[in-house]
Amino acid sequence: MKIEVWTDIMCPYCHIGKIHYEKALRQFDHANEVTLEWKAYQLNPNLPDKGKGIPVKQYLTEMAGYSEENVDNMFAGIKRLADEAGIPFALPNAIAANTRDAHRLIKLAAEKKLDSVVLGKLSKAYFEEAKDYSDWELLVSIGKEAGLEEEEIRRMLDSNDYLYDIKQDMQEAANLGFDTVPTFLMDRRQAVIGSEPVDLFVKVLNKAYSDWKNRTEKDTSPGPEVTRGKSCDADGMCEI
Repeated sequence: MKIEVWTDIMCPYCHIGKIHYEKALRQFDHANEVTLEWKAYQLNPNLPDKGKGIPVKQYLTEMAGYSEENVDNMFAGIKRLADEAGIPFALPNAIAANTRDAHRLIKLAAEKKLDSVVLGKLSKAYFEEAKDYSDWELLVSIGKEAGLEEEEIRRMLDSNDYLYDIKQDMQEAANLGFDTVPTFLMDRRQAVIGSEPVDLFVKVLNKAYSDWKNRTEKDTSPGPEVTRGKSCDADGMCEI
C-alpha cells in the first residue's frame, strides 16, 4: 500500500504529524506492506535562502498577517502538542527561510532511501533547535549525519537538481485538490490532513489497508475520504 505525504519543513504541524504517523506505523500490523514517498511542498517560496532566514515571529506578524496575540496563541497550542508528543519546543526562536534547498536534500537522500531520516533531522533543526534550515553548511552537516557524502551534497546544492521535482510535487497536490500540509494520502483513498493523534492515524491506516486489500479492478470510488486536523495552507497561514 502506497502512502504519499506532502510536507514542508517550516510547517510546525508537519513535524508533529510525522512523529504521530511513525508512532502509528509501529502499531500497524501491516507496516511491512507500506511504501512511503515524501512529497515537497513550499508554503512560502519567496522567503530568503542560503542562511538568510528571518525570525519566525517576525515572519508571522509582518509577512503572514498574524497579530502578536494570534502568534502567541498559536505557539501555545503547538507547544501543547509538542509536550504531548514528548519533543522539545523552540518554535518562538525559530527561523523562517526558503525550504527549496532542504527539499532538494530530501530528494537526494531518497535515492538512497534516507529521505525519512533527513526530513526528521531537518524538522528537528527547525522546530526543536531553532536553526536556519536554508544554510548550506547545516544542510551538508545533516546530510552527512544521515549517510550522504559531502561531495554529492555540495554538487547538488550548486546545481538545479530536483527543482523540477519540487514543482511537480506541488502541481500534483493542486491536481488532487490539496493546498495544506501535512497531507498523508493513503492508497489515494484515505487522507489525513494535519497533526492528528496517533490512534486516529492507526484507525485510518487500518481502513486504508482494508480498502486496498478488498478493492476490485472495477472500483470507481470518488476522491479520498479526508480526516482533517490542524495544518498550514498554501499562503503560509497555520491554524491556531
